[in-house]
Amino acid sequence: MKRILLLALVVAIALFAVNRQRIYVRDPLATVYKNDAKQSEVQVFVNASGDVLLWHDVEPGEYRTLVQAWNQLPGIPYRLTCLHWMACLSDADHASTIPLNWNDSRGKGKGKYDPMVSMTGGEVTYMDADGETMRAELR
Repeated sequence: MKRILLLALVVAIALFAVNRQRIYVRDPLATVYKNDAKQSEVQVFVNASGDVLLWHDVEPGEYRTLVQAWNQLPGIPYRLTCLHWMACLSDADHASTIPLNWNDSRGKGKGKYDPMVSMTGGEVTYMDADGETMRAELR
């Protein structure tokens, strides 16, 4: 029995080492703000590269937004497999995403979506498709 558990642990560590950029682990201490208003229902997931996945699964307004450090362009993950409230697995190291579009219904936008992404070790800030500032403080 001990050998089986040890083998399972070794396999799990090996899978994590190989897929460390694809595995997003939930950060239960992270806080999300939308235009400086705290969003309590948004879950934050982070991978080893510092990429951040924001997941709001409550209706109305359900969304998943992925901000990756390599391109700093917020997008909707194309393929994502998740264990609810725990972890997610993307389709590749550089996950396939559908870029957010600028939907400025007020007619005041530039016509081109500029996410104004800022990523540090403890915070990710970007402009969503509706022109609202999203900020995730990581712990």
